[in-house]
Amino acid sequence: MKRIMNRPAALVRGEADHELLQFFLGFIMLGGGIFWAMNMFQVSWSFGWRIGSWNMTAGVMLVPLLIGIFLLFLLEKKVIGGAITALGVVIIIIAMINSVEFHARSASMWVYVLMFGLIFAGAGLVAKVLFQKKPKNHDDNDSK
Repeated sequence: MKRIMNRPAALVRGEADHELLQFFLGFIMLGGGIFWAMNMFQVSWSFGWRIGSWNMTAGVMLVPLLIGIFLLFLLEKKVIGGAITALGVVIIIIAMINSVEFHARSASMWVYVLMFGLIFAGAGLVAKVLFQKKPKNHDDNDSK
């Protein structure tokens, strides 16, 4: 029987099937754990920008955008109007991101251990298959 790295060739062929199974099992565990973890949070937001005790309301945030649009149509050189419009858009995007709040739902310790265990076990299986060094296929000439 042909031998590869002091192991029968049939055993090496079977390992490739197990690697594919390990990869898909790890991928499903990783995806399920991440899905479960994401469902444990409730996301809410209110439009506005809070910095300390100072609140910028949605109407105030629109002022630079509206001034920039006005200047785009008023001036022949569009650089100033475009810059102020871009600044207004950036302020609105930052305010939207800044106003997002995450609230974790309460659950038992068993749920958290199982959830993060799925994530790390799945990531370990996927990493094992992707980054494990494969043995080189060569004939063992000494056994002939």
